[in-house]
Amino acid sequence: MEQKEIQFLVLAVSIVLIILVVTLILIFSVFQKRKTQLLIKQAEERRHFEMELAKSQNEIQEQTFKNISWELHDNIGQLLSVAKMQLNMLQADVSEIHAKRLNEASEVLGKGLSEMRQLSRSLNTDFISNLGLVDSFEAEINRFKRMNFFKINYNIEGEPIVIDQKDEIIIFRIFQECFSNCVKYSKATELNILLKFSATELYISSCDNGIGFDPNTQKTGSGLMNMRKRSELIKANLDLKTNVNKGVCVTLKYPIKQITTS
Repeated sequence: MEQKEIQFLVLAVSIVLIILVVTLILIFSVFQKRKTQLLIKQAEERRHFEMELAKSQNEIQEQTFKNISWELHDNIGQLLSVAKMQLNMLQADVSEIHAKRLNEASEVLGKGLSEMRQLSRSLNTDFISNLGLVDSFEAEINRFKRMNFFKINYNIEGEPIVIDQKDEIIIFRIFQECFSNCVKYSKATELNILLKFSATELYISSCDNGIGFDPNTQKTGSGLMNMRKRSELIKANLDLKTNVNKGVCVTLKYPIKQITTS
């Protein structure tokens, strides 16, 4: 009888221990699940905050660009136009040699005025919206071509599709920043630009043959950070490939599912 009591006691203790272990496992699982849910929620809130912050920064930048555009067109543009008119008026009152020099100065001023107006348009959000992505790209590329910084090869593949105007502006700004960086840092002699429309995505690439840089040693600049933030706003995939003396290639993949025909 004593043996049976001992066996019963061992069995009871074993059952209690099993129940205790299972209970602890369940409690730990519930705790881990809640902890995971909390971390996911915090990550989602942080991501949402960063997206809203990037969106606000983008809107502020666009308004700043628009203000600069108006300032260039309405104030500086008018002053340069008046200066050009005065130069033209002076030509009749000076000698032929000086008149020729004044005419040359007037032509240079006229070209500068034309370039400034084109720059003003490229900074104006409304102008980009009205012109569309493809035409905006062509206008910006033609502006760089006139400056003779480097040879530009520009190609379009597929049938262009109308996309959301806000996304068009963001895409244009990304590559406007890219082209500007190429001018300032690349020391390139050639820039290849491709816009490719397909059934699933809009693919854009900008590749130069410049000096490039080592991505492992060089810190990420504000320009590239802005480009990445803008691409995240439209759920596009932005990729940069570079190495020393191998140029820089920036590619963007924009999902067609966001594209509308209206």
